Amino acid sequence: MILIKSSPKNKEYFIKVKKFAKEVIKICKKLKVTPIVWGGLAYFGYTKDKGVILHDIDFLIPDRYLKKIIEILEKRKLRYHWNAEWHELRIYKKGLRVEFDPIEDYKNKDKNFKDFGFNGLKVKVVSLNSLIKAYKRASEVSHDKPEQHRKRYEALLKAKKTGSCF
Repeated sequence: MILIKSSPKNKEYFIKVKKFAKEVIKICKKLKVTPIVWGGLAYFGYTKDKGVILHDIDFLIPDRYLKKIIEILEKRKLRYHWNAEWHELRIYKKGLRVEFDPIEDYKNKDKNFKDFGFNGLKVKVVSLNSLIKAYKRASEVSHDKPEQHRKRYEALLKAKKTGSCF
C-alpha cells in the first residue's frame, strides 16, 4: 500500500470530504462493489502536489451499480444529482461532493489498480500510466479546464520520469 501522509492545499475540506467518502464507500461495500479513485485525488496521490485544491473525490464503478446506489441514497435521504446522459452520479452533503462515473466509459482499460492510503482513507486507485493517459486525453478534448488538465498531465509525466510518485 502506498501511504500518503500529506494533504492538498485545502486540508480542512479534504478532511471532511474524506470522511464523507468513507460513508459512500460503505454503500458500495453493501453492494459488493469496489470504487476506484481517479481524477484529482489520484493526481494528488501520485504527485503529492500540496498546491492542488480538491473539489471532490471521483470514483469509477461499473455502470450497473449506479442506479442501485441511487436507490440507497433515496432511502437515506441523501442529496444527489444524476446525469442520465453521461451516467454521472454526484452525491452531496453539507458542501461536500463525491462523484461516480462508469468504469466502462473510462478510456483506459488498465486494471492494474494500486492500494493507497490517504491519511486514513484506504482506496484502490487507477494506475499511474492510466491516469497519465486520462489527463492527456482531457487536455486535448476538455472544454472547461484544458490548461489544468495539461499541467496535471505534465506533472504526472515528471513524477513518473523522476520516480517521485513512489
